[in-house]
Amino acid sequence: MAAAALCGLILSGCHPDETLPDIELSIWRGEAALRKGLTTAADSQRMRAFFYDCVYEGDTAVPDSIYFYDLRSLIQDSLFCWLIDTVQKRYPLGYDFSSSLKPLFQRWKLHFPEDSLPAVVTFVTGYGPIGALTLERDMCQLCSRHLMIGLHYFLSDTFGFYPPDLPYFIRRRLTEPHIPTFVALRLIRSKMPSLSPRMLPRLIDYMVWYGIQLYALEKLLPHVEESLRTFYTSAHEEWLKKNARYAYKELLPYLQESRYATIQPFIGEEPFTKPLGSDSPPRLGWYFGWQAVRRYAEKQHISLRHLLLLPPTQYQEVFAKSGYKP
Repeated sequence: MAAAALCGLILSGCHPDETLPDIELSIWRGEAALRKGLTTAADSQRMRAFFYDCVYEGDTAVPDSIYFYDLRSLIQDSLFCWLIDTVQKRYPLGYDFSSSLKPLFQRWKLHFPEDSLPAVVTFVTGYGPIGALTLERDMCQLCSRHLMIGLHYFLSDTFGFYPPDLPYFIRRRLTEPHIPTFVALRLIRSKMPSLSPRMLPRLIDYMVWYGIQLYALEKLLPHVEESLRTFYTSAHEEWLKKNARYAYKELLPYLQESRYATIQPFIGEEPFTKPLGSDSPPRLGWYFGWQAVRRYAEKQHISLRHLLLLPPTQYQEVFAKSGYKP
């Protein structure tokens, strides 16, 4: 009996995916269908459903004349067609998106079995003049029934036509291996409460909020390299090994600070954490929040679902009960 139990533990450890639910994942190449001119009835129906759900944000009052005008405008735009052709060179028809995305959706279904999985649509939306403001939405958008992946934002870190306001430390993420991370983040944030500066959150609140997201990425994408989930380089990881305790002490006096301009260096999108020098990793508040959330979840045996749904009023308690110290 003991031997059988041990064998079961060994097998489950070697094959963790065996317990994942079986799902049907729909992935449709919307940009390719549009480039062909929507030549089949099935493609026309899919495009219409996608447009009204995501482009028109569920507004069913948009008249057919506007819908068909928008489609014609895209198909007749030479730069838009060039962008689709460029995307298709990088991701030709038949490209396997399922192998990296299906395990993610299986794990999501494991934690939220009542959720209907969205139909995944790859698409091209073009680049706005101020790309930083629309970057996340253009990369991955979760609608009522669809999840759009903007493949034009995953061409390479050196692609020459990204918006000019995107610095290289952001461009490093605009590659194919990062797609599962951004899809997972969109799912994760759809369950979490919002946390905006208008609520006057403290640094500790931001740390736990972002920490829960990094912890969820770790659980939903266990086979994805940590650097693809944290957006850290190997140099950043080495810096943390040597300086985590020192960096944490620098951050401690600001835990209860709510002035965003004061705490922004620890949570904002910057190439490094300014108070700690140009070699330091950015977003150290995210990192230390992740470590605290991980410790809390292990101590309290809290499920991922429970963590995602926690109200911000409990974030300080999470941090305190974690007992985290680097």
